[in-house]
Amino acid sequence: LSEAKRNKFRDKVMASDTVLGILLHRDPEERLPEWEEIAAVSMAVQNIWLSCAARGLGAYWSSPGFVVDDSDFPERRPGERCLGLFYIGHHNLPELPGRRAPIGEKVRWVE
Repeated sequence: LSEAKRNKFRDKVMASDTVLGILLHRDPEERLPEWEEIAAVSMAVQNIWLSCAARGLGAYWSSPGFVVDDSDFPERRPGERCLGLFYIGHHNLPELPGRRAPIGEKVRWVE
């Protein structure tokens, strides 16, 4: 990594109250397709994200390549794969209004 990228990464970590490593621990027997395990991890992250939003905390998931591809990720166990980092912190930004379209524009019901 360049010094600029290292500094940018360090600044993001230091500006956050908490940084979580998002790790997938693949079933060694591969009883489920990998995409289902990734989806389950993603749903867990979404639940954390919703909990943060409900408490007025800022949060985001980032997957910098040097973290995801690094086999030396801190304390990673055999069979674990890093899917990124989840940054959580307090902020002083105004609450933005939601811009959700009606569900009928996104879902097609089949009878």
